[in-house]
Amino acid sequence: MTFESRTHTRLLIISQDIVDKKMAGPGIRYLEMARALADSLDVTLAMPGETSLEVSGIQLFPYRFEQPDPLKDLAETCDVLLISSFILDKFPFLNNLPARRVVDLYDPIVLENLHLYQGEPIDFQLSLNSQAIQNMNHLVSRGDFFICGNERQRDFWVGVLTSCGRINPYTFGSDASLSSLIDVVGVGFPDRFPVHHPFLRGVHPAFPVEAQIVLWGGGIWDWLDPLSLVKAWPQVLSHHPQARLVFLGTRHPNPDAPRHKMADATETLANEIEQNGRTVFFHEWLSSEDHEALLCEADVGVALHPLHIETRYSIRTRVLDYLWAGLPVLVSDGDVTCEWIRQYHIGAVVPPMDVDAIAKALITLLGTPRDYWLPAFAPLAQIFRWSHVIKPLKRYCLQGAPAADLASGRATLSADPAVTSFNQSWQQGLARARFIWRTEGLRMLLHRAWRYIQWKNSQK
Repeated sequence: MTFESRTHTRLLIISQDIVDKKMAGPGIRYLEMARALADSLDVTLAMPGETSLEVSGIQLFPYRFEQPDPLKDLAETCDVLLISSFILDKFPFLNNLPARRVVDLYDPIVLENLHLYQGEPIDFQLSLNSQAIQNMNHLVSRGDFFICGNERQRDFWVGVLTSCGRINPYTFGSDASLSSLIDVVGVGFPDRFPVHHPFLRGVHPAFPVEAQIVLWGGGIWDWLDPLSLVKAWPQVLSHHPQARLVFLGTRHPNPDAPRHKMADATETLANEIEQNGRTVFFHEWLSSEDHEALLCEADVGVALHPLHIETRYSIRTRVLDYLWAGLPVLVSDGDVTCEWIRQYHIGAVVPPMDVDAIAKALITLLGTPRDYWLPAFAPLAQIFRWSHVIKPLKRYCLQGAPAADLASGRATLSADPAVTSFNQSWQQGLARARFIWRTEGLRMLLHRAWRYIQWKNSQK
């Protein structure tokens, strides 16, 4: 598919997370997006704090939350802004710039927080939930175009857009499919193969050349289930004594992010089964080069979770890393990635938190040569490469327009529900009166108005 390019369309991507040699999912997402768009757009990627990266064809712009003016000056020169999370609340000047706003909804933080803060006092949970909803509604009220991670998410966000009044006669009238308002831009992988260099196998004293590496390739977050994997590990060792389990992401690469309790619980359990440092290993976040090397060395990639609402709408960056490297994948049932594993026959799907099923699946996967899986991965290079995944966003940046309702000046989201209810009632009543006047005449309109007044008086 080709796009009619606008000369010098300037896109500013504002990442809420760090972009550096060591980074989590949001930073990786926005860096890869910038790379995939740089052939058609003038792309600037802004991130909190300094970066040691230099990326050809992309301007990297460090910003500070407490010093917004440099970012404001930059944003005023751009045609399109890509924003997410709490960025609008941190930088209110982004609300009123002439640039079109693309809102990235791939991370449903409202659902994530429900699980993350479950152990806190209920008043604290309610306060955070209210704040997350306000942030979400603020984003939804200001976006010209929305992107999300998969079709499941799109259904969820269409509901949010509807409740906030953004699906209306203007947006529906301009495109009944709503794809010009919200489309899927998931997570992809680069248009190249990962690069290998010796990292653990045959290098680390606990990793002999015949070691079989099971990789937990991302953060040990509180909404995931690494504990069932560690509980299953002794059964795996009884069949594959050379197996080694490697966890990444014991701490978030952003120093401002707190350590998750699940990371401590997982290390504690590894100590209890007396395998921490023997066949179970915990690493801090790796550079992109070392991460690629470990993907090449691994034999199986794992992503497990309990069954909860965040699971249904999540998209796991780590699973895309596994697919990029041609790794067979072990996943829990319930999220969108399990559909990929089943469809392309590239691993195993187990019931959530089923220790025996996890052990059995890993024993089978480790007993299957990695080369066996390679033909099944061939179609994925086209489907999941970033240059393909990014197409809806590229199309919008080059050909899109402000949202029809925002352009009309009729899209509003009041912070006061009482005001919103009054305005909506008044507008609906006026529209109904106009309809009666046009179809039944002034006499019938006056008659119905009189009957309505009598009814209202009888309710007092």
